[in-house]
Amino acid sequence: MTTSIKKIICAVDFSAASDSVVLYAADMHSESAELVILYVSPAESSDEGLLRKHLHEFSRYSDMLSQHNVHAIFTVQYGDPADGILVYAKKHHADMIVLGSHGTTAIARLLVGSTAETVMRHAPCPVVILKTPDNKNKNHGTP
Repeated sequence: MTTSIKKIICAVDFSAASDSVVLYAADMHSESAELVILYVSPAESSDEGLLRKHLHEFSRYSDMLSQHNVHAIFTVQYGDPADGILVYAKKHHADMIVLGSHGTTAIARLLVGSTAETVMRHAPCPVVILKTPDNKNKNHGTP
């Protein structure tokens, strides 16, 4: 039995690794599917500089996606990243979530948890986690 993917949530954190996640989601995207690029900001802010950074990153992703002939919706949520992704996916009936993992160690996951692991365990749909090959990727935007 094949299920048609109608909505893909691509969670980004504006790190260099997110570029790969966006491109992977673009490859998974079909003409009939909706692609949502979701950034969950740890705290709501009216700081114009921060908002400009978000718009700059979304614009960069838009340029990348246009080269693949993919149209996307860009959205920002506020709060804990894992919770924000899960709430958005449930509320908008996601068929798939795509996100990256920074590859924290098992000990770090035990102590502080992992966004990717939390999403994987509680998601209402299939989750694709792309492991970042190099933990030295620099963050372009906000953490």
